[in-house]
Amino acid sequence: MLFGCHTTRPVMDKPVIEKDDSRKLNGNWQLEMLFSSDNHWSKPPFINIRANDKAFSGNTGCNSISGKFSANGNYFGIDKNIISTKMACADAKGNRDEKIFLSALLKINRFTLTKDELELGQDEITLMKFRRSAN
Repeated sequence: MLFGCHTTRPVMDKPVIEKDDSRKLNGNWQLEMLFSSDNHWSKPPFINIRANDKAFSGNTGCNSISGKFSANGNYFGIDKNIISTKMACADAKGNRDEKIFLSALLKINRFTLTKDELELGQDEITLMKFRRSAN
């Protein structure tokens, strides 16, 4: 008989913000990469993080979204109850891209932050990279 187990360890190879510095997450972040490829979006998704409220809002490229998150150390998780408008995307690609974007958001369990880049991932896998934007 064989037994196995899986453990998750935090990824610490990039600088992370300290717990009391989570306000550095505040601001607008535009998606630059999803699942290690440059995505060609007609309207790039973005999120606006409000660390004091543990809330975010944004756009999937088709629909407005909002919700709650939790962050501690390098842990970052999106609450599964994302609120979204239900407008149809312009085409089938837009519908598919939106589903992939939302699915990736729900898988996130860690982040790393450099000055203008926010990387969100699941365990050791980078799922998304955002660039701080002025909007």
